[in-house]
Amino acid sequence: MQHSFLASESDPESETSTGPLLGSASSAASMMPTRRVTVSGDDPAVARQNYERAYDGSRFTVTRGSDPFSFQWVSIGDDRVSLRTATMTGHVTGETPGLTDYVVSWVTTGGGWIVRRDGQRMEIPRSPFVLPFHRPYTVHLTPHRQNSVLFSAPYLEDIATEIHAGPSQAVSFDLEATPTPEAIERWRVALNASTPVLTDETAPPLLRMNAQRPLALALLQLAPWAVVDLPEPLREPSMARTRLAVEYLHHHAAEPITPADAAKAAGLHTRTLQLHCRRELGMSPTAYLRDIRLDRTRRELADSSPQETTVGEVAKRWGFVHLGRFASAYRTRFGEGPSQTLRA
Repeated sequence: MQHSFLASESDPESETSTGPLLGSASSAASMMPTRRVTVSGDDPAVARQNYERAYDGSRFTVTRGSDPFSFQWVSIGDDRVSLRTATMTGHVTGETPGLTDYVVSWVTTGGGWIVRRDGQRMEIPRSPFVLPFHRPYTVHLTPHRQNSVLFSAPYLEDIATEIHAGPSQAVSFDLEATPTPEAIERWRVALNASTPVLTDETAPPLLRMNAQRPLALALLQLAPWAVVDLPEPLREPSMARTRLAVEYLHHHAAEPITPADAAKAAGLHTRTLQLHCRRELGMSPTAYLRDIRLDRTRRELADSSPQETTVGEVAKRWGFVHLGRFASAYRTRFGEGPSQTLRA
């Protein structure tokens, strides 16, 4: 994966410009079907405008490096998946309120880092990783060549329903997790197989769709994730820390955590998290965590058989000590007893 999957030279049939034409990360995947755009130049001011548009951000600065300054973007995509390669000999810093596409990114030369709103710094690696979705962060890039694959939110969330078998909801990736070598290899194989089709502007729509789906599934195996049904207020940039705490509860529900741990991880006071959860979710963080664990219990029971396990074993794995109270809460939430789920 040390190569760019898009040609760095201008394609004579593509749209080429030295002006700030590149769409934002939230709109690049919504360009005309299979449209290719190339933007290049040697003016740091033009590069800054394009980076701001690409990240849908603000307060970007672009400074020259030791080599003569130049930059180039090449992007091709449809309303589901876009591929992008960005090359720059300068340094970039800027803020984004949060991407509205799911983005996998990696650098092939150079490097950089991002800093999340909670202060967590994440190095941009040579291997693929998932950028924060709907979370504000600051990006810092040294002279670099960066590859990215953008998935529109509705498309990836629909693909994810094939795995979690529920309604289409936001997918929250565990950004603390490091992709395994096996997951990276699956991504590499899927990307190499899909790229010839996704960069072919003449590819039939059905062929393109069949090339995009394995890539989306490879992303869903790249890092642990959970679906999170968040109300609109929790998607606002001003609520980023509360959203991070709520997602922490989802990602660590199998561990001996408390809402105080989630608040600390997000840089919040526990009382603030309690107030926000009651206002936006209609329940306390403790009750919300209990419901997450009930959902996970139900999923495990549905995937098991009475010959393999018992309700008590599964309930205890998810921290439910009093089986009578567990069964009552389970029936209230799902309209059936846990034994019925296991026997189904």
